Amino acid sequence: MIFSKKVSGILGMNARNLNYIYKYNSLEHKRFADDKIFTKQFLESRGIGVAKLYQVVKDYKQLTTAFFNSLPDSFVLKPNRGFGGGGILVISRKEGEMWITVSGKKINEESLYRQCIEILDGKYSISGTTDQVIFEEKLDPHPDFRILTDAGLPDVRVIVFNLVPVMAMLRVPTPESDGKANMELGAIGMGIDMGSGKTTGAALKSKFIKRLPNGEMAAGFQVPFWDEVLLSVSKIQQSTNIGFLGVDLVMTKTGIKVLEINARPGLKIQVANRTPLRVRLEKVSDLKVLTPEDAVEVARTLFSEKQILETEFAQKPILGIYENVILNRDEPKSLVAQIDLLAENNQISYKYYDKKEKFLDIMIGEKRLKLPVEKSMRKDIDLILAGKFLTDFYIDVSKKFEQKNLAEISSCSVDEKMLKNIDAKICELDSKIKLLSYINPRNLSEQKAIFLNHPEFSPRFFYRDCDLDFSFFRNELKKIPKVNHELFPLYEAKIEEIKWKLFLLEFRDSVEFGDFSKKIFGSVTKAIYKDALGFLHKNKLVLDNSEELDTKRAVEILETFLNEHRLSHWKIKIMEDSVVDIQVTKKGFILVKKKASFKKNRLKALLSHEIGTHIFRFENGKLQPLRIFERGTANYLRTEEGLAVWNQNQLKIPLGDKFLTPAYLVVAIYMAGKMSFLDLFHYLKNTFEISDDLVWKLCVKVKRGLQNTELKTAFTKDSIYFSGNRDIEKFVKKGGIISDLYVGKIGIKELPLVKKIKGLRPPKFLL
Repeated sequence: MIFSKKVSGILGMNARNLNYIYKYNSLEHKRFADDKIFTKQFLESRGIGVAKLYQVVKDYKQLTTAFFNSLPDSFVLKPNRGFGGGGILVISRKEGEMWITVSGKKINEESLYRQCIEILDGKYSISGTTDQVIFEEKLDPHPDFRILTDAGLPDVRVIVFNLVPVMAMLRVPTPESDGKANMELGAIGMGIDMGSGKTTGAALKSKFIKRLPNGEMAAGFQVPFWDEVLLSVSKIQQSTNIGFLGVDLVMTKTGIKVLEINARPGLKIQVANRTPLRVRLEKVSDLKVLTPEDAVEVARTLFSEKQILETEFAQKPILGIYENVILNRDEPKSLVAQIDLLAENNQISYKYYDKKEKFLDIMIGEKRLKLPVEKSMRKDIDLILAGKFLTDFYIDVSKKFEQKNLAEISSCSVDEKMLKNIDAKICELDSKIKLLSYINPRNLSEQKAIFLNHPEFSPRFFYRDCDLDFSFFRNELKKIPKVNHELFPLYEAKIEEIKWKLFLLEFRDSVEFGDFSKKIFGSVTKAIYKDALGFLHKNKLVLDNSEELDTKRAVEILETFLNEHRLSHWKIKIMEDSVVDIQVTKKGFILVKKKASFKKNRLKALLSHEIGTHIFRFENGKLQPLRIFERGTANYLRTEEGLAVWNQNQLKIPLGDKFLTPAYLVVAIYMAGKMSFLDLFHYLKNTFEISDDLVWKLCVKVKRGLQNTELKTAFTKDSIYFSGNRDIEKFVKKGGIISDLYVGKIGIKELPLVKKIKGLRPPKFLL
């Protein structure tokens, strides 16, 4: 199952809040769903199965030894108004004075008491206010689930809209999730086909998996009582009148029981299904659905596996019965291959057979394959390919075949042409992923004003909805063939970088976000952190006392500098709000923050940094034979930002905080992995003598990409200013020539490879 080609199909958090929760779920609806005790009583009174309620604790005084002794041997302890699985304990049995959790952990009375106190104090409450403790029946899973896990109770989450069940997933607990069906804690999310109730695949954290940890296949498991599930969730929405609803259910031996309903259902259900939710919501939004029975029929019709397979078909390359194939040898040949779906082996005509070759090296349908082959005595066909070796393709018997010229072509010209195509394709894909536009917060000014006046809580940031079709990008990357070219490693690295970018955007507002950031920009090690501290200790603040310039005057100086360097085609655009005061795009724009002010020295540094580095390297890259020099190799950014810092430092003028900021950022990123935004702000403020405004900027830079800035993780991009500058210093010390780095947007490590490029032009723009 894959994501839709429609880039607008993925439902982001902001769109969910604005277009569905705000629009369809009133405050009363949210309070209804948040109160688990009321929900349980409401559903039970309407004949819908729920877990039996044992006790409700509303006051500390109830928590006596006699109370705990009265509890059954197995139960579930949870907050009444909890969210995200927080505060839940699942007890499977009692041994003497100890209770045993489903994961085997031993809990004594004191630990149970502390857990109850934390719940009563509101630690896990969705509103942060005091709460109540629920003790309820521990449900045992339907026997069918034994093949999936023995670590806890699997449950099913269904999203319901306009009475129609639009998407569902099966959440399978693991030992890592402590027996809880919570994907954030390490449970497995399995997509479910709405038509059949069979699982279609699975996701474990950031990785799609074909098999569960116990070896069972992720696809094909039949969820018990599926018809009853669909009808029940539709009836629940009809009776509660909550417009955008998530329902969590469990399947027991005797039937289904509802765990809870949710007026703010999460969005990881899209990851489990590898399918965008917005597309499905829009399909049913205008339908006139009269009864739950009708709603179930709509769900089965619109969201069945058949439609999904049709979408998958569109993603794979299509071969006909006959295809042109390039045989990769010292003297490559263009052959005609026949696709035989019933053949057991691949066979090549005796005219081309080479017994020294263990595998046949061919290019077909833009993919490079190495296949086992036998000799054929047939004269009428060059090559027979067995269908079982072509699982990455679809075979269309109606596809027309046009035989190409069989003249021999040189390996070099084939690979050069293919490399040009790969270059264009990768740069096209990369240009569509405007990473920072999805990571820079949209409510900075508002949150800054609130936070600096009341610095007692971590701010919450909102972002542009991520409208990228991740499946489309991944499938396009899979289609890119490998070629025997000395420059192909540049593109292999770029493909990996794009893959990590997609994961980074998929996992915004999660701890995994920081891990994917490290894959792209590198991590801040303890050694780098100590180096930055040493730099700050050695270099004290030297104030920039140069003239103060407003935005209007700064723009005039920028335009003059551009004209002097024959770069008048670059346009300056004023931005209402931005993380930085000046930013260069790859579309020919220099973005300037509207209310920014600049010291004259700082503006000189920005001219050197933004234009003398970023724009100069971009313009030089446009002159090169390959587009990757203009777009940027996988390792270019660390070198580019390091070079930009090195260039501005060569001015040897007082720059105030700007000179020290790269080191501050390293410290901020290192500590952000251990601290929330709030704790990080106060740590930096108390450790270094810097302004509240600068501390705010540092914290924003390292916590952007997160809505919940209490998460202890960091966006590591801005560590490259300090680390990159250190790279440049070492490069120069070893005799490296700075102008060599101006041929385009490349990294220092790629320079030996780059120098081998035929037709490489010397840089036209240099500082």
